[in-house]
Amino acid sequence: MRGPARAPTANETERAALVNDPTRKAAIERFRHRTQEPLVRGEGSYVADVRLPRMLEMTVVRSDIANGRIAAVDCTRARAMEGVVAAVAARDLDGVQEYPSFLEFAQPLGLFPLCRDRVRYVGAPLAAIVASDRYVGEDAAETVAVEIEELPAVTTLDQALAPDAPRLFDTWPDNRILSFLRRDEAVDDILASSRVVRGAYKMQRQSPSPMETRGAVAEYRGGRLTLWTSTQSPHIVRTTISLMLGLPEHAIRVVAEDLGGSFGTKTHVYPEEILVCWLARRLGRPVRWVEDRAEHFMASVHARDQLHELEAAIDDDGRVLALRARIVCDVGSGEIFIPSLTTSFVTAAILTGPYRIPHAEVAIECVVTNKTPSGAYRGFGAPEAVFAMERLVERVARETGRDPIELRRGMMIGPEDLPYTLPSGAVLDSGSHRQAFERAVELGRAALERAHAERAPGDGTRLGLGVATYVEGGGPSYYLTTGHWTSHEPCVVRVEPDGGVVVAVGVTAMGQGIQTAVATVAADALGVPADTVRVVLGDTDTSPYGLGSWGSRGAIVATGAVVKAMATVRDKALRIGAGLLEAAPEDVVLEHGRIFVRGSTAPSVSFAEVATVATIRTTELPPGIEPGLEGSAVYDAPGVMHASDERGRLNAVAAHANATHAAVVQVDVETGWVEVLEYVVVHDCGTMLNPAIVDGQIRGGVAQGIGGALYEEISYSPEGQPLTTSFMDYLLPTAAETPPIVIEHFESPSPTTALGVKGVGESGPIGPPAAITNAIADALAAWDIEIDATPVTPTVVRRLIRAAEASPTGTSIAHEDRGPRA
Repeated sequence: MRGPARAPTANETERAALVNDPTRKAAIERFRHRTQEPLVRGEGSYVADVRLPRMLEMTVVRSDIANGRIAAVDCTRARAMEGVVAAVAARDLDGVQEYPSFLEFAQPLGLFPLCRDRVRYVGAPLAAIVASDRYVGEDAAETVAVEIEELPAVTTLDQALAPDAPRLFDTWPDNRILSFLRRDEAVDDILASSRVVRGAYKMQRQSPSPMETRGAVAEYRGGRLTLWTSTQSPHIVRTTISLMLGLPEHAIRVVAEDLGGSFGTKTHVYPEEILVCWLARRLGRPVRWVEDRAEHFMASVHARDQLHELEAAIDDDGRVLALRARIVCDVGSGEIFIPSLTTSFVTAAILTGPYRIPHAEVAIECVVTNKTPSGAYRGFGAPEAVFAMERLVERVARETGRDPIELRRGMMIGPEDLPYTLPSGAVLDSGSHRQAFERAVELGRAALERAHAERAPGDGTRLGLGVATYVEGGGPSYYLTTGHWTSHEPCVVRVEPDGGVVVAVGVTAMGQGIQTAVATVAADALGVPADTVRVVLGDTDTSPYGLGSWGSRGAIVATGAVVKAMATVRDKALRIGAGLLEAAPEDVVLEHGRIFVRGSTAPSVSFAEVATVATIRTTELPPGIEPGLEGSAVYDAPGVMHASDERGRLNAVAAHANATHAAVVQVDVETGWVEVLEYVVVHDCGTMLNPAIVDGQIRGGVAQGIGGALYEEISYSPEGQPLTTSFMDYLLPTAAETPPIVIEHFESPSPTTALGVKGVGESGPIGPPAAITNAIADALAAWDIEIDATPVTPTVVRRLIRAAEASPTGTSIAHEDRGPRA
């Protein structure tokens, strides 16, 4: 691990001693084994594992037409089949309200759990069958008579934005669900008086594709509804169900079992979750639905699919003086709650990255097409921004004859610039932007040298090095995305009579190690071993109302709430301990589970003894102290804005991490095959609560980013038919395609968050599309190619080379002319 070249502060020295304490490490390891080993042993509990007496299975009838008006959905034959308990279409869902519409700046959707008068994508839900088992349900689904007047499909941005385009929503003026412009009056003048470099960059449509698909089980018993569902935000699901089904929230319990991955796709409240609840209540029997993989590709949200048209005004040295951007996002039909229209706003917020670019103007258009709705996916607009900006920087370097590393170095902000406000209003309060960049370049060049030394000459391959640098926001406001929820997070702490600590939080676990982080922070704050802590989450009956896990927020907001709540508990424990020791509260300390007078470890009382006195032997409490040892707190990170200012600027996150990635690739010029030989990440997420978890987050994210750079793509026919509905068609990287990943860290604590943390969950996939495409372009420098779209498949590489050989001035393959995939 490397860090800024300066002497450590007293607080940093103290923290280093704490982090390296062997007793603390052992307790954390025991906690981690207790919470994570069951998953390794196959003992996790997922939605598909829920078995309830008399449980029925739901099957969803889906549209096989991309665009059309519904004439009829007739379930008569299905209802008559043996084993079928119910078959319902939209007209049968009495008492069900539309999904709430909170976003005032977007066009209304009128979203309902089942399609009523229109289908807008293949996979749209038309009817629900409830049967004794899934096999009967699938057979019954085949008998549902659906009549749809088919309309022309709109499957590309060009089609959707054409003046005479068919409108997907009759009441809208066009196919834009939202338009936004952040003006900067200086940009016009600077562009008019400067040399301008332009580029258009497209990132493809992707599927988050977690190992566990979605699922939901509902039971209505004793006047209460319980929903087990694979969600990242149980309380938000509960509120939505309450609004749509007219049940009070206290009559609803939502439980998030172990999640087999999510990556954003499970932040939404899907129609199936509403349907199983309504059906279970209506039928008086539990109802379960588990998504199959083909359904996942058609009915769970897609992501990315964003076009960026950039214009950069540059000076004589190639430095960017001003930037104008048009961001156009294909959001599919848009029919999803919670809508994820703000991915493009994240792109706009961090587009200029860690560069000193004083002026930027951004126009955003979110456009509907006849595709599966788009939603959240790990990175949420950041990979798109970094790919576009880093490719533009490479183009500026090429057109001006500058070395791209030197060009970046000349624009990079340094410690002397901090805090630094981006043109978007995003505030970089700390970081190691320049230091991380220099170290990544150093490691990347060393990796390239090794590759050259190991490569056999004349083997028909070329080597290249690419870098990408960026900032990543963590702990964001949810208000722009939802129009309803904001950013705070609660924590409730209860100490048991034996000294065990129960910490209940509103975030959820989905493999990111949040239980370990919460337990570690709680134990450190209280001065007790981590393995005496139990973390409660994912159940609305036992966890306080929280917003869940998304947006790299858990380490920031959950631990912030834990620190505040623990301060209350610790203060009371010290006062009780001081009374038992007949000492003044200000003279005692709590360390390693014991309270003693500062400077002498004897006499002492254990934390367990204090807990027993607080909860059972209350006659021994010091005068004026009430029984019980509990605490609660709500943390809302300072500086997070929920609405833009009068100039359209906004700092919507608690803190920004930073990183630079470097990739070394080998390109076979005969086949077009690209192999990533080595990958480097130099990252700074502020204070690292658990370095092993941080590294795991980065490694997994890099693998996803490699998929986005080289393999994954959701494709549609001109008629709107999905062409990628299984892993036979949708290529995910495996261990064989994942190279050795070198990770180093800087730690620049944020001065505004509770522990200086900045978040790391979404960082890994942000850099690879840019770094890898830059490396491919470097490897093929002899052909003077331009890569402006992902994924860069073997077919794309071969077409680039052939086109370059036919045109000595160099070439690019534009986003609208990609050709078949290999």
